[in-house]
Amino acid sequence: MAANNLTFFLFVVVCLLLLTLPFIPAYREWRHPSDVAALPVAANYTSDIDHFSRRLHADATARLGLGAPTGFEDFDFVDFPIEVMQWSAARKRLISRQSIHVSTAVRSARSLYVEGDIRVGNESAFSALYATGDIELGSESEIHDWAHAGGVVCLGHSGVALRRISADVAIELGTEVWFERLQAPTLRFGLRAQKPAEKIHWTQTLASYADLPNAIQQTPLLFLIRGDCALPEGNLYKGSLVVTGFLTVGNGTTVTGDVKAREGISIGRRATVEGAITCEKRVYVFKDARAYGPVVSESDILIGTRAVIGLPDALTTITARNIIVEEGATVHGAIWAHEIGMVKSE
Repeated sequence: MAANNLTFFLFVVVCLLLLTLPFIPAYREWRHPSDVAALPVAANYTSDIDHFSRRLHADATARLGLGAPTGFEDFDFVDFPIEVMQWSAARKRLISRQSIHVSTAVRSARSLYVEGDIRVGNESAFSALYATGDIELGSESEIHDWAHAGGVVCLGHSGVALRRISADVAIELGTEVWFERLQAPTLRFGLRAQKPAEKIHWTQTLASYADLPNAIQQTPLLFLIRGDCALPEGNLYKGSLVVTGFLTVGNGTTVTGDVKAREGISIGRRATVEGAITCEKRVYVFKDARAYGPVVSESDILIGTRAVIGLPDALTTITARNIIVEEGATVHGAIWAHEIGMVKSE
């Protein structure tokens, strides 16, 4: 009997040990934490466009003694005069204590933080770049991961600005520039001066969606049209419109609400949509058109020259799989091409 009790006791002890063993590492970590550092976030996995620039700014200002310690203040300093700097020899992130102005190319595989402006020559390349002032890169320059400027970011003809570019004032891209995500109070596409818009005066006539073929009133300010729909030129429509086919907003016509279509949307010359534009397929915002709200497509978006999206005091968003912007267009807010975006000559 005693032997049976001992066997049972040993069995219980072994079972308790087996159940306890998996909890020992957790208990040890709880008593003496060893994994407290923030996990790195890859460039593809954060939706906050200035996430990495804010992190570099915090680390660099801590290294310069201007901010709270972050624990990541491992930097080297840029050598001056700038012509003697060996960019390819850098093994750490870099800080420049003053502006960089050089007419030749600068190519840095390390993140660079600049106190002031940076203006460099053609065929420059940076993995990550932060300037408290302006950034100006010559033609055929590249930004591989991200860039942020406290002032203006200017990228010359045939440049590459993939991943994310942000600025506190403005972003200016030359023609044939490839981009992915841009965000600033003002985005200008094409660096050369544009011809002034032709003086065309449209006399607008107040119209109602109810007069359109197949219009179905959903609410006092919302109409549904099954099939294609064309809003005639020079009209003013108050309220929102949903179209199951292709929607055409005629030249010089204004819509005060939102528009949504399934097969495509065309916003004619000097037409204005004061609300959101949403479409499953392509959206065309033609020359001199205006859109004040978000422009969203699950396919492609074309923005014509001198078109304006958003307002300086009401920033908005453009998003699509592919986005083509003609030189002379202006966007206030953010633009996100999930696959590729390009600035096209007029």
